[in-house]
Amino acid sequence: MQKVAIDPALSLSFDEVYRTISEQPGGQMPELQTTGGVRFVAEAKVTRDGRRFISLPHSNRIYEQDWGYVTNHLGKEGQRIGHYSLPLDRWATTV
Repeated sequence: MQKVAIDPALSLSFDEVYRTISEQPGGQMPELQTTGGVRFVAEAKVTRDGRRFISLPHSNRIYEQDWGYVTNHLGKEGQRIGHYSLPLDRWATTV
């Protein structure tokens, strides 16, 4: 699977966005809208084996290695995550 980077690139690192979400009450950020206008909430979580990820609706996840890409590494085609990453990046720069 060829990974496609978000263009233009995101402003913040995964660590910065993850930390900003985790510092919110309950480790959850306020409701945002995807680039397509769909409302969503994301949470900062950790897998049993200690990997950090941002939990999204529909069981989508953004892991550190997927930050800045249109899709993640899960499944044959990857899950579409870019439409969540852009508003998360913008929100975290204002907090």
